[in-house]
Amino acid sequence: MLTRSPERNAALASELAARGFRVVEMPCVRIVAADGPRMSGSLAALTEQDLLVLTSGESVAAIAAAIDTACVRADVAAVGPATAAAARAAGMRVSFVPTRADGATLGAELPLPRGEVVLARSDRARRDLPGILRARGARVRELVAYRTVPEPAGDVAAVIAGLERGEAVLVLASPSAVDGLLRGVPRGVVRRARVVAIGAATAAAVRDRIGVTPVSASDPSTEAMARAVEIAARSAVPA
Repeated sequence: MLTRSPERNAALASELAARGFRVVEMPCVRIVAADGPRMSGSLAALTEQDLLVLTSGESVAAIAAAIDTACVRADVAAVGPATAAAARAAGMRVSFVPTRADGATLGAELPLPRGEVVLARSDRARRDLPGILRARGARVRELVAYRTVPEPAGDVAAVIAGLERGEAVLVLASPSAVDGLLRGVPRGVVRRARVVAIGAATAAAVRDRIGVTPVSASDPSTEAMARAVEIAARSAVPA
């Protein structure tokens, strides 16, 4: 059971189907565009001395919708290969990708520019990344690229039925997805699932808000996530 948007799930859904899983889609987060004129003005004002930091494909899509990316003079740092690929496809100049696709590694390894580090992220983004960068001496400016609304959509009834039968592996990709899931599915029902979490922050949210220990994917790649699903599927159903 995949809780991102179908377009974000396409590669993983295909891989899981090839491995014999039946995939059910239930997006748990709705993305709302930020103030386009305000964002485009902020992006157009960037200089070659600045560095634009992108931490998700949603950030890339929001920027591409708000401005002709050829007008963005700053280079881009992307949190991981998937975000970097999306940014390049949108016409942005990606100059840095950390060795591991997470905010802590990005914060520790990011080459600091002469100008500002501009974080274009969700309104619900975690606070650790700007804190790490400021502690290193960076001049950080935060830009809300999009707003995240936790709420379930798709085949919620099928998800609940699968969870009640103890047949489900839930794949959660953000703390916001955990919140959205719990707005549509009772916590007691969710606790019957085997859970896969993408990243430490999502795993912590699963433990804190659901009360189960997830299988954590080693990285956000399709292969790593599919392996984590297979591991979770072989594990015992939570009591």
